[in-house]
Amino acid sequence: MPKIVDAYMEGRIEIDPLVTHTLRLEDINHGFELMHRGESIRSVVLYG
Repeated sequence: MPKIVDAYMEGRIEIDPLVTHTLRLEDINHGFELMHRGESIRSVVLYG
């Protein structure tokens, strides 16, 4: 994992286009629904 983070930070790989949704922690169940319906590939869950 550290190598992937380093590559991302150095701009050698793009991860941002792979994120399909950004959800708040309280919306996590909606994220699972999206995943089960095939509408979400990768979601980021915001905590805090």
